[in-house]
Amino acid sequence: MSGLRQAMNTPNSRQPVWHRIARIALSIMQVLMPLSAGILDKKQVRFWQALPLRRMAALLPALFLVVGAWGFFLDLTEWKRLPLWALLVYSSLFGTAGVVFFVMMRRRVVKLIPLFVILVTAIVYVPRWLPHGPHIPVSDLVRARIALDAICIMASTLLGYRLFLLFINTQGLEQVRTRAELDLAYGMQQMLVPPITYRTESFEAYGVSLPSEEVGGDLVDLIPTKSGWIACLADVSGHGIQASLLMGNLKTALRFGFAQGQSLPDVIAAVCRVLPEVKPAEMYATFAGLRFSGRGRVEYLIAGHPAILHYHAADRRAERRGMEQFPLGLTGDCAYESATTSYDPGDLFVLLSDGVIETENAHGLEFGFEGVEQSIVQHGADPLKEIMNRLMTELASFGDRADDQTILLIRALA
Repeated sequence: MSGLRQAMNTPNSRQPVWHRIARIALSIMQVLMPLSAGILDKKQVRFWQALPLRRMAALLPALFLVVGAWGFFLDLTEWKRLPLWALLVYSSLFGTAGVVFFVMMRRRVVKLIPLFVILVTAIVYVPRWLPHGPHIPVSDLVRARIALDAICIMASTLLGYRLFLLFINTQGLEQVRTRAELDLAYGMQQMLVPPITYRTESFEAYGVSLPSEEVGGDLVDLIPTKSGWIACLADVSGHGIQASLLMGNLKTALRFGFAQGQSLPDVIAAVCRVLPEVKPAEMYATFAGLRFSGRGRVEYLIAGHPAILHYHAADRRAERRGMEQFPLGLTGDCAYESATTSYDPGDLFVLLSDGVIETENAHGLEFGFEGVEQSIVQHGADPLKEIMNRLMTELASFGDRADDQTILLIRALA
């Protein structure tokens, strides 16, 4: 008895009778006219109303053919004996009515109501005016079997079509939303990490970031300041949208800190303090940066990131400048130090992400610093764009891109 009382107190049992009848009618409508039954589903209505008609170029003919099948179905079950051309006209009326009804209900086009009424009227009365073929004697048993086959074919088609649309309206719409989110994230990625081409009388720079997925977590940036300009490359752990969002926060924090005139170590320490509050606990970011202020001296800071390569043009050798410091965001209280080095005109600095040096070939061997250094030593005097293209070509031929690959080239001109 308690179970019966609980069932009677469920939300469905308290619904008005007319509401339950409407739900049953909607269920039947979903089987008979699957595409038109979603007019009461607010989520589906919003989707269809936002979808331009030109994007439904393949859907509307499909709807025309499916609904048009009712003409062939009725010709068999009612034994109308219509000639082929008349049968095609009759079925076309069904198909056109289905398309008009769909557009009218999904897009709220009230002007189509008279056209729909005319089409329904034609479906009812036109068969009486169309010519009929000669009467072919068929036994009642054969006619009954033909009608049964027609009913089974139509029922199977509609049920399969309904299940197909059920998949589209659930998984299909979910994929559309996911694709839209990825497109939005990709647009943000292009805005936050555009290719860098920069040149002054003293320096020139060229930078590229290739994400391993649609979006990535690598950041490459040039930031002008009153005391010079900052070249930096950061690598957020992980991939995809989450890493990209954290990368955007990191870029904002870095630019804000340097705009305040803070030193390179102070900006990185401040970012390290605030980063844990805007990210999952397991995520972090590595950083490598250079501050150029002229006079042949450059300040650099590395936090958990691969070393910066310094190519000396005078003797054509590459030197690694690394530092052992914690990545950003692992702990809220960090102190960082920077170092300085000298450079000569023609020298080249290479900042890169670990996705470059950790690229593996089919034998499990990494491209490594050695691969980058070899290319830089051989072609360090070439234009920066040519150096970049050669490096990216060598990486692509060496192995698949399993991680974001980002490179920033900076050459001293004076």
